Amino acid sequence: MLRLQSWQVESKKIEDIVMSIKINDQIIPDWAIERQAEALFENVAKGMPGKPREIIMISALDLAKERLIDQALMAQESRRRKYKVDSVELQKKIKLWMKQNGGKKAFEKIKNPMIQNHDDLKRELSDQMRFNQLLEEESQCDPVSETDALKYYEDRPELFRSEEQLSASHLLKMAKSEEEFEKALEDVKALRERLQKGEDFTELVRAESDDKGNDGNLGTFGKGRMVSEFEEAAYGLESGELSEPVRTQFGWHLILLHEKIPAKITAFDDIKEKVIEYLTERKKDKVFEDFLDGMKAQASIEEVSGI
Repeated sequence: MLRLQSWQVESKKIEDIVMSIKINDQIIPDWAIERQAEALFENVAKGMPGKPREIIMISALDLAKERLIDQALMAQESRRRKYKVDSVELQKKIKLWMKQNGGKKAFEKIKNPMIQNHDDLKRELSDQMRFNQLLEEESQCDPVSETDALKYYEDRPELFRSEEQLSASHLLKMAKSEEEFEKALEDVKALRERLQKGEDFTELVRAESDDKGNDGNLGTFGKGRMVSEFEEAAYGLESGELSEPVRTQFGWHLILLHEKIPAKITAFDDIKEKVIEYLTERKKDKVFEDFLDGMKAQASIEEVSGI
């Protein structure tokens, strides 16, 4: 891959150091690389927290070049193989793209530098359809064996273990100020006494709770799904037990634990087909990646100026 060195940014603007790329007989102009990098910048930045903007832009430029080179090589190979594009299917994809990207204003909103008008869109979607044909042909491989799938399963038990889950309901009296928290606590204590005397939890939620959604039933949840105070209290209960008042940022709760669902490991026979499918798709990706690397090795790829 052609890379820019970070030191170049110290003395020049980003746009001054981007050069066009010639891939065999095709030129990717510098402006296309810049626009692609701009479109990728936000996602690249998420993976580089705290890094200077110039360094993030260099990484975005590297990624933009890599993607555009891959696309150019796939387009060239697809043309060489003379893949056909179904016109009816193409029109369906155009209509769907327009709908998903804002209709008539799609070309104003979209950040893809290669799609500026309807002709660009038609070309890009046609290329994608040809790419899919190329991908289908060049990623062919035998399915992963059951033996290999079993080894993957046995080597990674954490992937197939479900954590302990809880099934619970709650009653909430909301509060924001300390004064409201004091009042909510007194209300919750009184409601807990009524429950201990035999009143129905669901009926009391309907009548008194500030969160009546689904009659207070929270369904099933595991660790990390609730705020820490609520989670700690819920996991400390036994099935059928009612909690003491629990304070969270939302107010005071009463928690009724219905059931603890033990952690378990999914049996290989129950997950076997999905594991084989997943590993086979990874194998196909690797086969196509090797094919693409082979095309890059044989291609003439160079930076050029004055384009």
